[in-house]
Amino acid sequence: MSGAIASGIGAALGFATLHYLHENILSSQGLGCLCPPLGAVAVLLFSMPGAPASQPKAVIGGHIIAGLVAYSVGQAQLPYPEAVSVAVTIVAMSLFKVTHPPAGAYAFLFANKGMGVKGIVAPGLIGAVILIVVQQVMKVLTGMVGGGGKKKKE
Repeated sequence: MSGAIASGIGAALGFATLHYLHENILSSQGLGCLCPPLGAVAVLLFSMPGAPASQPKAVIGGHIIAGLVAYSVGQAQLPYPEAVSVAVTIVAMSLFKVTHPPAGAYAFLFANKGMGVKGIVAPGLIGAVILIVVQQVMKVLTGMVGGGGKKKKE
């Protein structure tokens, strides 16, 4: 299977999983796992799995930072919350060496929508973790490392 096709199938399975869990489990708990930045997360995870921004540490760390920063900015009622949230998220991700561009988009979304404390984990962090799990399962099942159709070295 070519890398491009495996990447597309992985992303489709990832979003099918997100949708299923959102509708059947998380919504009844007042949580979710669907938001626009997860589209960019899927691009990184499924077509650029070797990139530093695609590593689980960066994906999870970036989303934790984005949620905490945007929540804190909202609580402080700072002016221009989207700008402050994105800027501080960039600085913090850089300091902690977990730069993940979609997390910057999540900080913007969080601040723009005025998400509450649940926004620290949902939908961004929960959705990102679900996509990581699907990516890892696809990696095991297909033996693909993504992006160029190369098989894992044995």
